[in-house]
Amino acid sequence: MIVVEVDAARKRQHRLWRARTRYRFDDGKLRQVERIAESESKAETALKIALTTIQASTATDVKRETRLGDLGERFLAAKSGRAPRTIETYERAVRKVIIPRIGDLAVSEATADRLQRFVDAIASEVGIGTAKTARAVLSGMMGLAARADAVRHNPVRELAPIEQKAVGATPIPLGDLAGILEKLRGDQRAHDLDLVDLVEFVAGTGVRISEACGLAWEDVDLGAGTATIRANAVRATGHGVIRQLHTKTDAGARRIRLPGGVLGVLGDRRVRGGPNPHGLVFPTILGNLRDPRNTARDWAQARTRLGIGNYSFHSFRKTVATALDQAGLTARDIAEFLGHADPSLTMGTYMSKTVGGSRAADALDAVLGI
Repeated sequence: MIVVEVDAARKRQHRLWRARTRYRFDDGKLRQVERIAESESKAETALKIALTTIQASTATDVKRETRLGDLGERFLAAKSGRAPRTIETYERAVRKVIIPRIGDLAVSEATADRLQRFVDAIASEVGIGTAKTARAVLSGMMGLAARADAVRHNPVRELAPIEQKAVGATPIPLGDLAGILEKLRGDQRAHDLDLVDLVEFVAGTGVRISEACGLAWEDVDLGAGTATIRANAVRATGHGVIRQLHTKTDAGARRIRLPGGVLGVLGDRRVRGGPNPHGLVFPTILGNLRDPRNTARDWAQARTRLGIGNYSFHSFRKTVATALDQAGLTARDIAEFLGHADPSLTMGTYMSKTVGGSRAADALDAVLGI
């Protein structure tokens, strides 16, 4: 059954319609497929076309002479039921990276040697992240070809690992953290944007900014002093900012005990209230879901105004890890608190998702100055 409805998230700006239905894919799982358009009829037509494409892609055999461009489109059709952000990533890799460079190659011509040169070129000219995504999508595409017996095996599995130098956010020195937060509290613009509480929460918990933006009051227990991290906010093309009821990784779902200073910030915030129809802890000043990208930009502008170093939100995450390490917590304790996968590379499994102890919270209270 196809359901067509007004897209409530966009209704105030542009009247858009969303058509959606559940489709049973080849793996036997039901997933929602949806399309958005300017009118009810266009949305329904777009959805029917998408369903037809999915059915055609699974019914048509992949041949040795099939072009990688066509194979990429079939791969996208087979993934239509995934999350909007995931679909956007796949589409960008196929249509902006793979098709322009090797889209005319036949499946039989997609040898490991040729694909290796392609991935190496992307890594050198565009970046490591884009190369890794392109490789992952290529593996999915060639997997389709292998299952259709168009190739004997998936050649992407033979490619060399993509090497990457360890670079990233600069951790904030523990001795500077309290001073940085104090500067932020004195910035009127940061208060106008309701940025102060959010930054203090991230600094005191090390959560990802997408997790903080997606946090709801129903996931905060002020009495127990805990917060359950189970959702995140992301921007998806055609959908705007959405709240996904899952974390970046399986290990990201966790319950953490909050430092006393952070707990006080949340308690004051709960009492103040404000426009918030979605029950979010850190909505925009209009009460809507906060965009992590826009919030990162607001924080970057605040750093410039206040003469703070080039510390991103991820810098707080690294600083929290440093504080917990210096406080004597084990690598397992720290990974649990931050929502990382098991630190032991040999175990290959995720650790406990619930952190109820107070050692991490006590360690962070000592450096926050809240």
